[in-house]
Amino acid sequence: MLILEGKKVRLRDWSSADLSAYREWLRPHQEWHQWDGPYFPPPTPQEADDAVGRLAGQLAAGQWPAVRRRMVIADTRTDHLIGTVSWHWESEETEWPRAGITVHDPSQRGRGVGSEALTLWADYLFAATKFRRLDFSTWYGNHAMCSVGLKIGWTEEARFRDARVVRGTVYDSVVYGVTRAQWAGLRLHSSSQSANY
Repeated sequence: MLILEGKKVRLRDWSSADLSAYREWLRPHQEWHQWDGPYFPPPTPQEADDAVGRLAGQLAAGQWPAVRRRMVIADTRTDHLIGTVSWHWESEETEWPRAGITVHDPSQRGRGVGSEALTLWADYLFAATKFRRLDFSTWYGNHAMCSVGLKIGWTEEARFRDARVVRGTVYDSVVYGVTRAQWAGLRLHSSSQSANY
């Protein structure tokens, strides 16, 4: 099992103990759906069952890709699933990956969980791949996610004005990104600051 340890959260592979909790978090009434891509419909019960079924199949086979595509965000105190990190190809032809992060549990928000999880994920992906860059997209009404990008030093690289409609209000769509070289510099700076305290 791959485990990436932080202070507040760890990123880890899925376990069978996660499946029922994940199925519950996918239910359409869960609050996180209001923030993570609320312009897309939440999964139907069948789609949620299918997603959990695919995970159960992977667990039974014990087969994970060498470079993980999705990992659990777990609380370091309880090891319970509180969210996920992921990545997909924005453009596989040009080797342009896009990262994703979801903190399902609203009680965990505002504690630095998202910024620590995305930092661990970026560290892992840059170490495990030859990616030149990483980015994520969100909508400008998701202030928490915009703050995560800025807090960990990513740059607002794109703003698509009036691109998203959420609950009847129009918002910009934004992309925050970082290059491999920029991330290495940020992490070096962060390490040297930590050493001085």
